[in-house]
Amino acid sequence: MNCTRTHISIVGFALILLVNAIALAGVAWNRSEPAESRLQLSERELGEGYEYSYKENSGIALRLDYRWPATNGAEAINRGSNLLTPAKMTELGFVVPATLDEETVRRYNHQLDRDALLVLEFNGPLYQQQLQQAQERLNKSTSDLEALPDNEDLAESLKSAREDLQRERHTASRLFVVDAGQDLQALRQRYPDSQRYSIVRGQVSAWAWRDDDQWHLGGSAQIPVAESINLPHRWHSLFESLPRREAIPDLAHSGGDKLFTAEVVFGKRLEPWVTGMQAGQP
Repeated sequence: MNCTRTHISIVGFALILLVNAIALAGVAWNRSEPAESRLQLSERELGEGYEYSYKENSGIALRLDYRWPATNGAEAINRGSNLLTPAKMTELGFVVPATLDEETVRRYNHQLDRDALLVLEFNGPLYQQQLQQAQERLNKSTSDLEALPDNEDLAESLKSAREDLQRERHTASRLFVVDAGQDLQALRQRYPDSQRYSIVRGQVSAWAWRDDDQWHLGGSAQIPVAESINLPHRWHSLFESLPRREAIPDLAHSGGDKLFTAEVVFGKRLEPWVTGMQAGQP
């Protein structure tokens, strides 16, 4: 009996060592050169991870904050802006019905999630587009209120447009999902700048909704590795002492974020890690 228990203990210990060795080998391979991409991000793209709120956790994790481009003005920011198109969903292997009714939409929605590669663009053309759209909304709201200066709804719209532009300029993430696919080499050829575009693994879900008695189809995606990026211990003290952003006039909840820049590298397994950090300017 004792011999059997000893053998079981040895086998269990050996399995633990084997699993740890495989995990460490995977991390080492992911971080071997050349890296797949490198992005110089700030607190706008790297929020404090949810685990950091638990004081008993001695680690510090950062969260990769990414966005989807808005295409139809302010409404698209809150609804429909995080959709992959039906054509893209077909490319990713989803069955998109030719005719839309209750039954075909139900079948579309019930398809299993699929793994896919997502392309992230940092501080590029899409961010400039968001800035331009925010400026155009502010210009229109200003003109509308000048024509009807006593209209309270227009005054509120102007206030909201001004806040949106301030948010885009100073606090909103500049990291956008711009494309999806299955072929890493094909995506990298399409987006060759590895210091502006990173490719990550995501999970795509079919999504349908109804608006004005008309069905619309698309897809949404999540990036699991974006939820928690461990900050190496050598930068913990720096992170704790970072300066914080002062509140921006007329923009609610705009102050208090820790200010920094950090280099985030995506390796051969398309998994991110932090390789450098420095304090930002207040």
